[in-house]
Amino acid sequence: MTDKEKYTALMQRYWEAETTPEEERELARYVERVDDPDFEEIRGVFGYLSIGKEKKEKRARAIRIYSFAAVAASIVAVVAIGLNLKTAESRNQDELCVRYSYGEISDNNEQIMSSVDSSLREMFQR
Repeated sequence: MTDKEKYTALMQRYWEAETTPEEERELARYVERVDDPDFEEIRGVFGYLSIGKEKKEKRARAIRIYSFAAVAASIVAVVAIGLNLKTAESRNQDELCVRYSYGEISDNNEQIMSSVDSSLREMFQR
């Protein structure tokens, strides 16, 4: 049995879905290196499948990259929120509300809020 007969029989088995993955790889290697019109159709199929495989691999790489970027962005967001909450907590402890009115200083929160309310009322009544 010659190589051509062997691979023609293998090609027939391929079309009938009776080949193993190793046999398909062997057939693909053979049709890549021979220039025989009897193998043009299967050469086209293998070429098409290899292009599809490349596209699938590129898409999988892109998905991995986007997944990594999403995880990194999530980590950055959690850290930023945590830092913001920590600084807001410390800021609330250190802040002191002070009102300067007619040369007087007041740190009484009730007086300050009352002054703010009356100022806002005056502003919106106009």
